[in-house]
Amino acid sequence: MRRLRAALLALPALSALPALLFVGALGCSRDHAAPAPAPGAAPTSAPAATPTSAAPAAPTADPNLAADQNEYVEDVMAFTSTTREQVRARMKLGSEPLKDEWNAWEKQGPMTPARIAAFYKQTKNYIYELAEWHLFVPGKRESDLALVEDMRRKRPKNILDFGGGVGLMAIPLARAGFDVTLADLDGTSLDFAAFRAKRHDIKLKIWKSDVEPAPPDATYDVILALDVLEHLPKDVLRSVVDKLVALKHAGTEIVMSAPFGRTAVHPMHMDADEDTRRQVERLKTEVPAR
Repeated sequence: MRRLRAALLALPALSALPALLFVGALGCSRDHAAPAPAPGAAPTSAPAATPTSAAPAAPTADPNLAADQNEYVEDVMAFTSTTREQVRARMKLGSEPLKDEWNAWEKQGPMTPARIAAFYKQTKNYIYELAEWHLFVPGKRESDLALVEDMRRKRPKNILDFGGGVGLMAIPLARAGFDVTLADLDGTSLDFAAFRAKRHDIKLKIWKSDVEPAPPDATYDVILALDVLEHLPKDVLRSVVDKLVALKHAGTEIVMSAPFGRTAVHPMHMDADEDTRRQVERLKTEVPAR
């Protein structure tokens, strides 16, 4: 089974990305037939019936998709010294290898914050799993394009992609001309993102958030926290929120997707409680005094 980030797939159109996305306790399996709305979201009315004589609308063209898919596969081939067939076969496994790796890691000892961080720093599975999701799942690809278009309209000075892993959101934003900082643990995923940026001469700032106290910029107009907070133990979550709040100014936009809740498909996701919700609310609303 593969992942579905329900909040990001619930986009009505490429031009209608919500300012803030938050899923409080929602699994992210792609088995969901339809994504659930974020808590507190206004209900949407059903669309009017289409006359039976009307031809179905043609899907929106995505002229860069094949090139982006091919480029990524070739980057993985170069980074891992493997063949195209090996890369695609591994990607098509989706989240299964990551789940199995986590379960095996969990059996080796207590999942302390240090051991959890060590897992994410060393795993290579995100190189494949995230690419299959972003580049080969149509709904996710549409949501990524929508986010880039939303940023083009808003024209932020800079963007922080916190926990952005292999850069599948940060690199398209940087290519669109934005000043982007990609933040993650100092490990394999971030190494691969930096490799891709250098290979394609993409201007991308890197923040190794576990070993560097602060990112390159003092504040950010937009902070992305997409599918990262649910991976953080409680004490780490509080520390991360402290760091991110300190990077906000009065006009900072937070774009967030956080599918908390351990599932069989995603055993690495943390369950939410009242403290979790308080930290998320802090990130959404708190602004540091300056």
